[in-house]
Parts: sequence; C-alpha cells; structure tokens
Amino acid sequence: MKKALLTMGLCAFAFGLGMGVNNIAFSDAAMPKIACVNVGQLLAASKTLKAAEDAKAKSTKDMLKWYNTASADIQKQKTKESKAAAIKKYEAQLTQKKKAIKDAYAKKVNAVDKQLDSVITQKAKGLGYTIVFRKDAVLYGGTDITSQILPLVK
Repeated sequence: MKKALLTMGLCAFAFGLGMGVNNIAFSDAAMPKIACVNVGQLLAASKTLKAAEDAKAKSTKDMLKWYNTASADIQKQKTKESKAAAIKKYEAQLTQKKKAIKDAYAKKVNAVDKQLDSVITQKAKGLGYTIVFRKDAVLYGGTDITSQILPLVK
C-alpha cells in the first residue's frame, strides 16, 4: 500500500512539474511580429531588373536581325547539301544565342532576387519583425512594410 501511495505521489509530482515547466515555456514565448511585403511593387521599382529586361529585349531584337540574315544566306544556297549544311550551322548558332540570352537574363534576375531578399530581411529585422510574408499570400493581418523598403530597392 505504501509503494502504491509513493508511486502515486511521484506520478502526481512529475505531472505537476511537467505542467509547470510547460506553462513557463508558453508564458515566456513572445508573440511573433508579422509583416507583409508587396514583392511585385518592389520588382516594378527595381532599376536593375528594368535594365535586365531592356538588355534581353535588345538581344532578342539583335537575334531577329541575325535570323533574317541567316535565312537569306540559306535561300542563296544552290544545292540541297549546302542548304542542309547551312541550316544545321545556323540552328546550332541559334541554340547558342538563345541559351546565352536566357542565361544572362537569369543571372541578372537572380542578382535582383538576392538583393531584394537582403533588403527585406535587413529592414524587417531592423523594425523588429520576426516573420515576413508576400502581400499576395496574406488574406488578413500583418503590417505592410513595402513603403519602407521601396527607397532601398536598386
């Protein structure tokens, strides 16, 4: 009987201790401060992204001129073999040009993405926010800090 009472007492003590520690852990936890950012607005304000888009448009325009020249050269070929060789050559060049344009644009977009991520993180931490969501992912709540980040976007 004494063992059962002692076991019951130890179980009650352990339960009480566990609940006490649990209450301390929850009462000391600070509520997260949540913000949201309109990433589309930040991207629209990015001069670096605008320059990347302009460079891509210029490269595409230049590639179109090259394509017209290549087409004219293919039409000038007299034999089927020479036409086939010219087509093969120009297709390989076209693939290289398209890849170069795509890679250059992707590199610039990645740089803009990293810059925005850094600016948003630094500003949010400076303002004391622990969580930042995209504005288009938030239905309700959170403080919109887009206007405070816009002047920092390059």
